[in-house]
Amino acid sequence: MQKLLNILQKYFLPLLLAAWCAILLAQKIDLPVADIGRHIKNGEIIVQTRWAEKWQVLHQNYYSYTEPSHEFVNHHWLSGVIFYGVYELAGFEGLSIFYIAAVTLAFYLFFRAAQKQAGSSIAGILAVLVLPIIASRTEIRPEGFSYLLMAVFFWLLWHWRAGRLNPKWLFALPVLMMFWVNLHIGFIFGFLILGVFWIEELIKDLRFKIQDKNYRFFYYKLHFLTIIGILCAIAGLLNPFFIKGLLYPLNIFRQYGYLVVENQSVMFLERLGMGSTLYFGLFKILLGLAFLSFILRLIKFRTWKDFPYSDILLLGSVGILSFLAIRNFPIFGLLFLPITASNIKAVMPELKHPAYKILPAVIAIVIVIFGSFRFWESYKFKQNVFGLGLMPKVEAAAEFFKKENIQGPIFNNYDIGGYLIFKLYPQMRVFTDNRPEAYSIDHFQKDYIPAQQDNEKWVKLEELHNFNAIFFSHRDFTPWGQAFLISRVEDPQWAPVFADSYNIILVKRNEQNKALIEKFEIPKGRFGIIKQ
Repeated sequence: MQKLLNILQKYFLPLLLAAWCAILLAQKIDLPVADIGRHIKNGEIIVQTRWAEKWQVLHQNYYSYTEPSHEFVNHHWLSGVIFYGVYELAGFEGLSIFYIAAVTLAFYLFFRAAQKQAGSSIAGILAVLVLPIIASRTEIRPEGFSYLLMAVFFWLLWHWRAGRLNPKWLFALPVLMMFWVNLHIGFIFGFLILGVFWIEELIKDLRFKIQDKNYRFFYYKLHFLTIIGILCAIAGLLNPFFIKGLLYPLNIFRQYGYLVVENQSVMFLERLGMGSTLYFGLFKILLGLAFLSFILRLIKFRTWKDFPYSDILLLGSVGILSFLAIRNFPIFGLLFLPITASNIKAVMPELKHPAYKILPAVIAIVIVIFGSFRFWESYKFKQNVFGLGLMPKVEAAAEFFKKENIQGPIFNNYDIGGYLIFKLYPQMRVFTDNRPEAYSIDHFQKDYIPAQQDNEKWVKLEELHNFNAIFFSHRDFTPWGQAFLISRVEDPQWAPVFADSYNIILVKRNEQNKALIEKFEIPKGRFGIIKQ
């Protein structure tokens, strides 16, 4: 019986939790407000076009007619190539499966590290607690590659530190960094993980330097890790932007002309009422639990000698970064697992009663089946988003636009830019899209937002660009977006000709659009406008 229990805890529990992670990540793609369409188009152009066009996609605001020469760093271009390849082979369903598999594998590696460090019971309970945070960002994004590569970096370094891995395996890290720097800006976390392990070896080196028989051993480990770090830095330069690409993560918090929600802090979003109580509350609990585990470990051993410096530096840094930018929640959740599990294992008393070995695992499984199911049911069943591939009929608006041969220039909102790039480029270019780094601050602060707030500024912008169509996601809940839509629906110069659960299309009343308007115009009364 004990042997069977050990097998279940060692092999079945990780697979059960990995399966649950995959289920939580299984969310249909809301294409009109997702980035994936633009990433696929990036990959298509990089794979299929001439070098001149490849260069433009990498370095310039290629898809916009408003600021086509504005320079920026397309730091995730290789992700687009991979997404495009998967899309060509297996469509959006294949992309969903591919992304879920990558993030789930990252979770599995971190969980196995926690399981080896603290046992199945502790690791299982912590995994159940943290899984909603790890699966909080379900949209298919290049950051999925960062989760997976971060797991590989941590797995190799953690095993090397414990003496369970041949040091030669660490030469894989520079090779991985060469790809990572071109996949996603999250490559900075690879350097963070490597850096805190290096600091730990430096502390050991200084401690054992004075007449200690182990000094040479620690001296060797420190210098070996230094060489690996240098090779990773060199590998990080192997990107189309050279030193600019390697240092680009330092610019991630620079000022943009448009508020990027995922780059905002927990406190800021809570003040605006934009936060998720479930995710934010759980994140704070886990952050407090992690901090408490370090305090208890220090109290129990009452010495800094064996204190896990690398662990507190790593989890503390990621915890702060996650508090400052909610996009880092999954990264915190992944690192939380093995580090907090190690701390809890160190401070818990040794209990040998059989009930102790089986009870926590049973609790973990029960929570997975009932507790997490309730979370998943309330979130995904009610919103009807569980599954693979696209949300139903999300391509209808773009198909209507193409079928009716509507001409531009288009005025569109921020969120829908990637959708239009995917569906309409190269026939049409966008006014704007959800890459704030690809546009100037003035583009958003002097044109895009003011034109939606002030009718006089809208008229001037319309005269400047001679808009023929407005393609808008009516789920844009910014104050200016909603006000703009109400104004345009009531504007006699514009006629709504298409509207569904996702988008609305309006065309200018002119001879060019006369037949289209006569055939498809939607009466104002259909929109149920409520004035404040």
